[in-house]
Amino acid sequence: RGRTGEGRGKGHEADPLVMDPGWFLLFILLVMEAAALSILILPMPNNTIRGWVLDFFTKTWAVSNILRYITFFLLLLNVLYFVNSMSSIYGVEAFDLQTCEAKLDYFRHERNSYITGFGLFLFVVLQRIVMIQTQLHDTRDQVKAIKKK
Repeated sequence: RGRTGEGRGKGHEADPLVMDPGWFLLFILLVMEAAALSILILPMPNNTIRGWVLDFFTKTWAVSNILRYITFFLLLLNVLYFVNSMSSIYGVEAFDLQTCEAKLDYFRHERNSYITGFGLFLFVVLQRIVMIQTQLHDTRDQVKAIKKK
């Protein structure tokens, strides 16, 4: 049972340090979503800076078709991996988990379902935060215009 994968059960990678390319792409998407969400929820010192940040995100999304295509491809991949993980979890009965390998596979699929579900949830939250921040920016601009009059 060396690192080459001999003696392992079906479904295990040959090298535990090598990540599946699909999971690597989903990891990159998750990190980018978390970074964008972190930037958007930071307290902004004034409305001008909030406008710059929002302009960057909304204009980048609106102008870059390739960014949208890549994002939607990764979301589709995320949904497929989520469905695969959930079907693996719900396809296992409690009495099937007799061996350590079966338990390991079950927990690996459970972990993967949490990762993919969190990625999908972050995408929805990111879209909503951009909408809320845009409304906040517009409202503060309107209040500032009313106060000047």
